[in-house]
Amino acid sequence: LSMAGRGRGRGRGQMTFNVEAVGIGKGDALPPPTLQPSPLFPALERRAVPLPGGEEGEYMLALKQELRRAMRGLPYFVKPGAPRRDIERYSDKYQLSSPTDNAIDWNPDWRRLPRELKIRVRRLRKGRTTPLVPKQHVALDKEETIKKLESLEKKEEEVTSEEEEEKEEEEEGKEEEEEEYDEEEHEEETDYVLSYFDNGESFGPDSDDNGDEAVY
Repeated sequence: LSMAGRGRGRGRGQMTFNVEAVGIGKGDALPPPTLQPSPLFPALERRAVPLPGGEEGEYMLALKQELRRAMRGLPYFVKPGAPRRDIERYSDKYQLSSPTDNAIDWNPDWRRLPRELKIRVRRLRKGRTTPLVPKQHVALDKEETIKKLESLEKKEEEVTSEEEEEKEEEEEGKEEEEEEYDEEEHEEETDYVLSYFDNGESFGPDSDDNGDEAVY
């Protein structure tokens, strides 16, 4: 019994499932394995339930698609970055790469959506504003502008001529002061030479300085 229990007894081991249920009779050989890929689109044994039709179903489908499209267009929706080119162009800086906000013009049926999703646009209160009176720009003729420019040039020339005259007068006054100063210095220097110079002619026997001394 122990030998038969281990598979060494007479007969074959019993299979765990019924072969006839698969379609193989007793004594029939097993079919060879199929070495080919499975079909791409196999036949469906159970088909999906058809979608509910009608105006209500189409309306809900359109509303869902519109909501999804608006959510993708919002600024918080992160989009994958576009790959950079090897060569950057100057016009790439001025292209608008940010997504446009399409949710502002979106007017769905808010009775089917929560109030938190509704966009509230603040409107400014109309206050009393004073009307702006446009300023009247007086167009000046070319002749008047030319005359004004000529008068300004003349005034500038007069001012410059007066400044030059004042500078010349100041320079002349400085030169006169320097000349007077030089003459005074020259007089002081020559005064000592003329008044105190002694050539020694008065020194001798005729001089009265040593009258008491003996003459040899």
